[in-house]
Amino acid sequence: MARRKWRRIVFIYIGKVSGPSSSSSSSSSHQHHRNGAYQEYHLVSSRRNGSSKEKLCWAIREYIPPVGLEKGGGNGVRVDGTNTTTRRLMGALQSKVMDICRKVDQICKDLFLPVGYPHTVAPGYLEYQFYDSLQGLSSYLRGVVSTTAVLSAAGVGDAAATAMSAAMTWAIRDGLGMVGGLLFSYVASSHFDAHVKEFRLVADVLNDVGLTLDMALPVVLSWTSWFSSPGWTGVSYLPSPYLVLTSLSTLCKVACGISAGATKGNITDHFSISGNRADVSAKESTQETLVSLIGMALGVWLSKWLQTLEKLNESAACINDEFTCDNPNATTSDSSITAMLTDVQSISWIIFIVLTVIHVWANYVGVQRLHLRTLNRARARIALQSYIETCGTWVLSGDKCISNGTSIMSNMLPPSPSEVSEPLWKSIISMFNNGNVHLGMRVRDLVKRTNQRSKEEWSFIYDQFKHDNYMVFVESDDVYVMMRMGASESDELRAFLTAHVLQWCIERDDFPSDTMERQKHRRENLVARSNTIVQHLVTTKKNNIKTDIDLHRTLYEHGWDMARLYLGFSPWRCQWDNE
Repeated sequence: MARRKWRRIVFIYIGKVSGPSSSSSSSSSHQHHRNGAYQEYHLVSSRRNGSSKEKLCWAIREYIPPVGLEKGGGNGVRVDGTNTTTRRLMGALQSKVMDICRKVDQICKDLFLPVGYPHTVAPGYLEYQFYDSLQGLSSYLRGVVSTTAVLSAAGVGDAAATAMSAAMTWAIRDGLGMVGGLLFSYVASSHFDAHVKEFRLVADVLNDVGLTLDMALPVVLSWTSWFSSPGWTGVSYLPSPYLVLTSLSTLCKVACGISAGATKGNITDHFSISGNRADVSAKESTQETLVSLIGMALGVWLSKWLQTLEKLNESAACINDEFTCDNPNATTSDSSITAMLTDVQSISWIIFIVLTVIHVWANYVGVQRLHLRTLNRARARIALQSYIETCGTWVLSGDKCISNGTSIMSNMLPPSPSEVSEPLWKSIISMFNNGNVHLGMRVRDLVKRTNQRSKEEWSFIYDQFKHDNYMVFVESDDVYVMMRMGASESDELRAFLTAHVLQWCIERDDFPSDTMERQKHRRENLVARSNTIVQHLVTTKKNNIKTDIDLHRTLYEHGWDMARLYLGFSPWRCQWDNE
């Protein structure tokens, strides 16, 4: 007999029995023991042994340990135990819970993630949506806090305020915001496609400014209460501070809505790599709805909590007044501390500042995680940096043989979109300051900036570029590019590369300062060599020169979207004859 252990053990006995029955039968009995219980089963079967039959009795005994004795027993320590039925129920319950969890997980994926995720969206989708949802939640909560300040400044709760004055102020505020939004769209609409990440970041910064102005309304109005009386200057037609601040806040929010709406489509196109733009857009809407619901619940809780603090502040003020009246010589440090801890306005500002920091951080990190496949000016400069430096080195070296250089360039591979991350703040500054490279100049503007050029210099430039769809001029440290009518995006890429090669050479080459003639000769030499070298590296549809590299095709093979180039060229074009 096997040694008894403190677990379920089955004992099996086999033996021959005699009896009149030849059919199989079974029975069971239950016996108790002070250290447990025995469940015994008897199974009688028969088998043929030659011409006779043998009956076999199978006695199966199952030992069930008592509930509460620890494995190894004898030390009196109680533990939990279950019988067979309980374990089966627990197993069935666990299986049911796991099945429900799997169904809930699948429902959440179908509701909030595009069909076929992650294979149907670009890499980094979930990470970007996480940071985008985080900044959206912080904006919702800040809106709850700032709305309280706006309503308080508008006179809600003030018996002296009238509904008509509040309605007129809000109507004027909305009207000024709409007009400002039209002006902002007129100025910035041409830059939305080229600077998607930049305007996505600017949109949330403008939203932060607008919410901060809303939060500052009660404070500013309390500081400038004297501003509303005309006696201080004798002027009665100046707008109220409330109208000015609310109008500026509305303008910032309208500009935020325009920028966010314009860039949202480009970001959706970036992630929908399987022709599922509608699905990606719909799932983004469901994610925003979920964030709004969470923000609504947290906002209600936050409002109630601030309201409770306000009541505590009023109670503390009343207690402080009564205490001071009863004890004129008593100190008020304790009551001052209580009032400071329950000051709703101070706590609201602390919450607002913390949420603003989270909002800016989440928005910046999320936008920085975007690796767009389209080439704008900043990304093209990074992607072509190795080509620019190599070509610039050949230009300054003065070597006339570039056949070996062409084979070297063929082995150079541009970075993929996931490897390029342009500095956002520097790119935002470049939207207002193009630096030393000016792309797509008008003829009138070019003549004004190069009015000291002689006829021979213009003739030299014309001879260099008369068969191309662009012309490049160098004036002092600036490079100007003028595009021809009918220029393709391949021509823009070639002109972009030529201009930046020239800029790289100018930054590292010291022009002779003794005579203007030597400066002119050196400048013409740089322009001629730059154009010649770039012609051997980039092919266009109209260029039949045999080359070892087609930069346009190479960039496309490395994942860049070459059907849409946003290199910063203006829409101005001009026309010249080939002869």
